[in-house]
Order: sequence, then structure tokens, then C-alpha cells
Amino acid sequence: MSRLLFHTALYASLLLCGMGLLWRISAWWRLRIGPDVRAVTLAQRWSALLRGAAASLLSRRIFQICTVFFLDVLLQRRLYRANKLRWLAHLLMFVGFMALLLMHALAAVVTVKLFPGYEATRNPYLFLRNLFGAMTLLGLSLFLFGLWRRRRRTRFAPARPAMAAAFVTLLGFVLLTGFLLEANKIVSPQAFYRMAKEFNGSADPVELRPLRAVWSREFGVAFDDLKEPITPELLRQGRTMHEADCATCHASAASAFVSYPVSRLLVPLAPVLDAAQGPAWLLYLHVFACLVGLATLPFTRFFHALAAPVGLLVSGTTKAQTPSSAGLAARRALALDACVACGICDTHCTVAPLARYLNNRYLLPSHKIVATGALAFGRAPFAARTADAGEQALRIAEGAFGCTDCARCSIACPVGLNLQDLWQAGRDDLAHAGLPAPAQWVQARPALDWAESLQSDAWPHSFSDPGALDAPLSANRSSFSRCVQCQTCTNVCPVVAHSTDPACGVDLTPQKVMNLLRLGLRDLTLGSRMVWSCAGCYQCQENCPQGIRVADIMLELRGLSVQRLGSVRKQKEVS
Repeated sequence: MSRLLFHTALYASLLLCGMGLLWRISAWWRLRIGPDVRAVTLAQRWSALLRGAAASLLSRRIFQICTVFFLDVLLQRRLYRANKLRWLAHLLMFVGFMALLLMHALAAVVTVKLFPGYEATRNPYLFLRNLFGAMTLLGLSLFLFGLWRRRRRTRFAPARPAMAAAFVTLLGFVLLTGFLLEANKIVSPQAFYRMAKEFNGSADPVELRPLRAVWSREFGVAFDDLKEPITPELLRQGRTMHEADCATCHASAASAFVSYPVSRLLVPLAPVLDAAQGPAWLLYLHVFACLVGLATLPFTRFFHALAAPVGLLVSGTTKAQTPSSAGLAARRALALDACVACGICDTHCTVAPLARYLNNRYLLPSHKIVATGALAFGRAPFAARTADAGEQALRIAEGAFGCTDCARCSIACPVGLNLQDLWQAGRDDLAHAGLPAPAQWVQARPALDWAESLQSDAWPHSFSDPGALDAPLSANRSSFSRCVQCQTCTNVCPVVAHSTDPACGVDLTPQKVMNLLRLGLRDLTLGSRMVWSCAGCYQCQENCPQGIRVADIMLELRGLSVQRLGSVRKQKEVS
């Protein structure tokens, strides 16, 4: 490869990467999420940063920072607690990729300095390069398997931009071309003759016949013109030549436990690949794919590889402190980049069933954080004025205000993000943008009025149909028929406990909602304040002695009420 071409591409990639990093990091000081931080100036943010850094580095908190860095950043302790398969995938990718980067890609400035006499084709380096590459590839495979499994279990996959998939594909391409390049070098006669010319001083096939015999038999080179039988004497002469010229730089090719088996598959193609300059093309593809990944890293979701450790350090060392407005502004902006889009928060979200019933992915945290970022940056649909954009903005508002602030997403977040604070700030921004909480019209009328309106509504689904409107729990008597009206759900309900004002409190307790369902009076529950005031804390469901899914039924009724009562409302507006 031309040194001029390589250095030009390298410096261009570094320049793009550096500019992208500066732009992305500058957003941590530019963005303002929430009305409580709109007055915070850039100078105040820098002042808060410098004060916080000084307080951490010049106090006992430095030991806490080191502990968080080791346990949470390097060992990813929080991710291990949340999802062990994903932790294994990330650890394999992190260790494998960083080792390849330091030992292989930066060998000239790292490995050579640490290990004098380093040769890429000697052991343990030949073995370790395959080991680290296999670890990265295995981690990537486990990551894709976990993503496929989650998509089968849930209707909505975690929010992932298109560039994230492209970057994963690019990473896989870098690994595969690396293994193919090494496998091709193992079987390539052209590579053998180039090495022999450099170290033996000759590239004459006749003169190198003993050495060719050894490299064909013991190193896997595919010589198509080596027709004579390989005798023990010929091998003895070849090993003597090998010890004199090659042994100091080359270990057995079988040490490359991934590339060597691949090279056996390339044996029939070795002459064709040499004639087509296969090693050169594979080298260009491998190197330039690495440089493209370097240049595009700041512009993809994988920027979290830099932002997430910062988020972990901040959350791990300041969780016991009350942040200032300047600190809050920086943390909220950092959260948009530190999110790894793992979807773990979605699996712990209390309103996840509601997302399915309403067919609205913006109720899920991983999609909500993307929408919060779009609002902060002024991107579509908030910057567009089309009907479709307006409808999407309303669905985003529905998702934001549907959050129950249970904080389960924050507790489960492997990066330690304070998502509850981010949702509250995002809701305030939505209200300021003219997108208040949806479905307030449901609570404007008593539940009995809605039930009477529903009696005249021609509804095509039967109560006994367990698949009606994708509401299998409230439509199936076996879901709630075991209720014995013990009032345990009501006794542990925080909404009931804090409902002291009859004008704004609940009209039905959870056990009364279950009883109405048992009596076949589901219409009476759809407009009740209990259904819409439910915090989704799951206390009722976790404490029910009969194992009834009370909280899931409440969320299902909320989604069903929007659909059914919304149709009644539209009919009245038309009439």
C-alpha cells in the first residue's frame, strides 16, 4: 500500500473524527432540556464543570472515581446486574477490540515499544491476534442474537438509528476482512516468494524447493507447481533453510486458530487470488474500512463508547449530591449521547403493556429518549409542519405524558442515567411547545356518563372475545375471576393513599375495578379516574394473593379507553 495514500486517508479520518468529537461534545454545553435550565449560560456550565472536577480530584472522591472507573466502566458492573448475556457480549467486544487496537492497529507505537523484537507472525502475537478477533466476533454475534431475541418477544425493538446498523456491519466487515487477509497470506505463494526474496535473497523456485516443501507441508502454502514427492531428505534440507532464514520471524500457521482453518478453504482459490492481487485488495478493504469506522464514529450511536464512561463516572461519583441548574443542563445533554440503546429500560418499564395496546412506541424509554433529543435539537417532527409530522408529535406527547415516573428505567439503566429527570424536563418542553398531556378529555366527564355514551355506540367486538382490540386481559374472565375482593390491592395503592380530595381523587379503588370486570361492566371502568391515575407502581399486582395482573389490566383499560371513548367523542363532534 502506498505510504502517501495511507497517510492521507489516515489524517483525513483523524480530522473528521476530531471535528465530529468536538461537535458532539459541544452539545453537552449547547443543549437546554427543560425550562428550569433555559437561563443557564455557557460560562455557568464551564464554571460548574471546573468546580466539580476540582472537588473530585482534590478530595477523597478520587478513590470513588477510581472504583467507579474500574467496576462500572471497565467491568461494566451495572450491565452485569441488568442482563448477563448482554454484559458478556459487551465485555467480549470491548476487551477484544481494545486489545486489537493496541496490539495490532497501533503495534508500531505501542506493542513494539513494550515488547522489543515484536513480530506479527510470531507467537504469542499470532495466537493473540486471532483470540482477540474471535472474542470481538463472538461478542458481536451474541449482541445480534440478543437483539433478535428481544424483537421476537416484543412488538417494538429498541430505538436504533440506521447508522447504528451500518456501523455494526462495518465492524463485522473489518473483522472478516482481517481474517480473510491473514488466511490468504497463509496460502499465498506470492507472499512466500516475497518473504524468501527479502530474507533468503532468492525467489528461484528450484533453489527454494526444500523450503517450499516445508512451507507447503507445515505452513499450508498452496504451491500449484509442487508436483514432486516430498521426501524426508527434502524436508530435512528445508527445515535447515527455515531455521536459518524464517524461524526467527514465523511461528506455525496453525497458531492462527481462526485464520488457518479459513486458509484451508482458500487453497483451491490461491492461484486465482494471487493473479488478481487478492492480498493487496483485501489489505485495502481492511485498512480503509477501519479508517471509515474511525471517521464516522462520532456521527453514529456508537459515540456512546466515549460518552457512556463519562456518564458512569458522573452518576457514580455525584449520586448523593443535588446538582445545580448548570449541572442538570450538562447531565441531560450528556444522557442523550451516553444512552447505549440497549432496550433494558424498555423491559422494566411499567407502561410497556400500554405501548402495545396503543401501538405507540414512544411510551417506551428507548424511543422516548430519541424523541427528547429530537425536540432539543429542533429536528422533525417538531420542525416540520405537515399533517403526518403533527400526528407523530402528538404520539410523542402521548408517550411522554404516559410515563408514571416509577423510576424503574433509571434503576435498570446500565449507564446510570437519571431518566426520570430527563422525562420530566422533556414533558415541560413539550407543554411549552403546545403539546400538553393527551386524553385529558377522558377525565373531564364522569365514568358513568362515558358508560352511558358507550351503550349507544355500535361496537363491533364482543366482551367475551379474548382478542378484542388487543386487550386480552380485560376481555378474558379468567384474568380476574379469582379476585376475592380482599382489598389488598387497594390497601397498598399509593394513589388511593394520597387521594384526599374527592374532586380530583379516585372514584373507584383497584378492587372495585376488578369487581366491575367480574360483573361484566367493563364500560364503567374505562372513564374512571382510577384507571387514569394509576401510577403503574405494580404494588397491587405484586401483593395480590391470587396473582391477578391488576396493574397490567389497568394499563390495558387505559389504552382501551382511548380507542373506545375516542370513537364516541368523534361521533359527537360530527353530530
